[in-house]
Amino acid sequence: MYKKVDFKDHITQYPNRKKITDNGNGTSNIESSPGEIISQGTPLNASNMNRIDYGVEDAYIAFQMLLQYFVNFDRFIRRKTDDHDIEFTSENGEVTLTNTKKYPFNSSGVTVSMKQVRKTMNYDLFTEVLSVSGGEVGDIVIYDKQLNGFKVRFTGSATNIKIKYRIRGGMKA
Repeated sequence: MYKKVDFKDHITQYPNRKKITDNGNGTSNIESSPGEIISQGTPLNASNMNRIDYGVEDAYIAFQMLLQYFVNFDRFIRRKTDDHDIEFTSENGEVTLTNTKKYPFNSSGVTVSMKQVRKTMNYDLFTEVLSVSGGEVGDIVIYDKQLNGFKVRFTGSATNIKIKYRIRGGMKA
């Protein structure tokens, strides 16, 4: 667990005062001459700074663990739908969407046929953009889900995008 350092400012009577000593050979030494120390500050050393580093690392690891929990949460819920029957059927594919209209209009909608017909429309679709040309993607929209396919489009100004999709579930009646 991260323990806070609670840094304190170093306060002196003359914070910017310097003492110049002539070395007699054309060079000089310059050193701080702060006067009286009013408040001793927290040292900026490896020990104190590494505590910050460890705290950031711990927070990052905790965030990654939480993210993994939420990414896999639906898989654990699905296991509980039937004590003996676990559904892990998935299907992957790629599709290219083409837009011939100028933004804000868009003609990118296409129908994607599934390789395996589902028994129920209770399936999940996940998408990942693989490539984009001629503008921005905007949002990926899945609509008109059916047992044997679905439609997909994007809302942005791009002329072409290629997406990878993953279908999971829908095989239990």
